[in-house]
Amino acid sequence: MSRCLGARAALPLALALAIASLPSLARAAGFELADQSVVAAGAGGTGTARQSDPAAAWYNPAAQADGAGFRGSAALILAIPRITAKSTQDALAPSDQPTTNDLNVATPFALNLGYAWGRWAVGLYAGTSHGVTVDWPAGWWGRFDIVSSSLRVVRMAPSAAVRIGHLRLGVGVHVDYASMELKRALDFVDSEGSSHLRLGGISAGADASLWMEATPTLALGLTYQSRTVIDLHGDADFSNVPDSFAGHAPDQHVSSSLTLPDRFALGVAHQRGRLALFADVTVTLWSVRETLKLDFENPNTPDVVEPQRWRESFSVHGGVEGAVSERIHLRGGAFYDHQAAPADTLAASGPDMARIGLTVGGSVQLHRTLAADISYSLAFLLPRESTSPDAIPAAYSGQVHMIGVAFRAANPPC
Repeated sequence: MSRCLGARAALPLALALAIASLPSLARAAGFELADQSVVAAGAGGTGTARQSDPAAAWYNPAAQADGAGFRGSAALILAIPRITAKSTQDALAPSDQPTTNDLNVATPFALNLGYAWGRWAVGLYAGTSHGVTVDWPAGWWGRFDIVSSSLRVVRMAPSAAVRIGHLRLGVGVHVDYASMELKRALDFVDSEGSSHLRLGGISAGADASLWMEATPTLALGLTYQSRTVIDLHGDADFSNVPDSFAGHAPDQHVSSSLTLPDRFALGVAHQRGRLALFADVTVTLWSVRETLKLDFENPNTPDVVEPQRWRESFSVHGGVEGAVSERIHLRGGAFYDHQAAPADTLAASGPDMARIGLTVGGSVQLHRTLAADISYSLAFLLPRESTSPDAIPAAYSGQVHMIGVAFRAANPPC
């Protein structure tokens, strides 16, 4: 009887720990997907000061006002994360037997369209702006923290731009639809259950951009994307719940919120003959992620208020592009993305780590109006150890492979 009473008393904590964290592992700091162009991805992720890439609709809409007519691109990027969790307490799991996440290939996409005439231009971006998927093996020792987590934000961002001498200015809005899914095991002392949360929501924000031709060979770009505050609503399903706990964990509605951060990017591009050099610096205001709250419809199910205390993050990107011939361009680059999550809130559902990586890529002009692009990047996730009292004691490391394929079309005005 005392064992059952102890389990009942621990249920609020068990549910809180089992449902508390949102996923937060991606190509850039936090869960931002930095690569929205295969051209930029091949050159270290540098796109803020480019003007001929259709993905200026994402990186810098102001750059589109060049009078070059129609341009568009469709890109698919395959992201393959390999994350390793090693227990730092042998009583929980042997430290010499690390666990690696199940192989999962995410497929973020990006569609960029633009049309420029005279001094004016309009553009449209549609794609996966933020997201992550992490699947851990069934039955692994951290299953009461997380079994699988998935977050995807699909953004649509129309924009307009105008050219004033050597200066171009752009404004726009973005509409974000976020969907989240979390699966965890629940510890009922004598048995195990499971929880499955599915939530979604939509909201909007605003963008502004600037592109300037400082000299005939030097260009500067600056962009701002505002935060988006998204109310999430959905369902929480509980399985294999013992009768003694059924009143605390019935299937029900659940609500939460997700704030996508403000993002600033500064870029420079220098053209020297057939060689071009690019550099980007970004700052993302992840401090908007201060607390996670989950509000369950049933008053007997404990709501969750979980501190996150994320911090501002930054990234540095550098790349080079060379024209081998009129039809073939090759690219290379490197990047560093700083983590956003502090060690004292780090969890297996989102082992946010700093990334350092290398990229390569290339393009082939298939036709006067059509080109094909390919890129590959390898990001090393720098090891981190969680000091959170509310998460499994573990150290994390890993790699992320990203392969991008795209087609670009352009049609100058008559």
